[in-house]
Amino acid sequence: MPTVSVIIHTYNNEKFIAETVESVLNQTYKDYEIIVVDDGSVDGTRDALKPYMQKIRYHYKENGGIASAKNAGIKLSQTEYVAFLDHDDLWVSDKLQLQMECFNENTQAGLVYAKYTSFRDGKELRTKPEKGYSGWIFKELLSKSFIQTSTVMVKKECLDAVGPYDESFSLGDEYDMFLRISKKFQCGFIDKGLTKYRVHDANASKNDFLFDKENLGVYKKIYNNFTDLNGEEKKILRKRIAGYSMKVAEGLYRLGKLEESKKYQKEAHDYLPFYKRITNTLIFRT
Repeated sequence: MPTVSVIIHTYNNEKFIAETVESVLNQTYKDYEIIVVDDGSVDGTRDALKPYMQKIRYHYKENGGIASAKNAGIKLSQTEYVAFLDHDDLWVSDKLQLQMECFNENTQAGLVYAKYTSFRDGKELRTKPEKGYSGWIFKELLSKSFIQTSTVMVKKECLDAVGPYDESFSLGDEYDMFLRISKKFQCGFIDKGLTKYRVHDANASKNDFLFDKENLGVYKKIYNNFTDLNGEEKKILRKRIAGYSMKVAEGLYRLGKLEESKKYQKEAHDYLPFYKRITNTLIFRT
């Protein structure tokens, strides 16, 4: 049995999926399996994968969203480690090797992530995060989401301990998962760009309002469900919930949904009374 399961979730990605699989096959570390979960593609994704069918485990399922696809891949995995790769991203050739070395050097780490470099049409754009954290990083991760999924390798036992991806989120499932892991387990960081994050029309046109609403949902879930939060962590979460409640309130206000906007304004100053002053300003007056 291989040591690492590489889980690639895909949906209607005939254009890039072959290149993504090739970047795994080119790894210097060879003790892995590739699980491709096709989340109900209706384009030529399966045809694009035909040359690789002897080298991958291909699983087709009805469309259920990204979190659902990743959960399906985790269920298929029986290995000690799991690495995730988005269907349009790429790995540099020593990605798995360096992460296995990091795990061997940091035996307490449950998750190892790294920097990533965004690119578009073959041109590199920038490398992030500017600063990474290792060890117990829950507090830092609460303040800012800086882990990109395609850089992650995690021990399977950690995934078993924290439970599956939350399928109620369409965009916030990854942040939610990494917060849950970092609360229970230490994390390792590799200060090198090991993943190439592809920017293209489908992922460049993000919906900021939806992102704000999903992030708000993640913070509220953590605040309400974690029973072992300390005072500083609760303070950070209250600020994040209040801030994102106001962002959502503003978005709803601009959409003309005034009653819904009122609800989020009230939620903001319920969590942080400072925001009561802001809700009396003209832009949010409903």
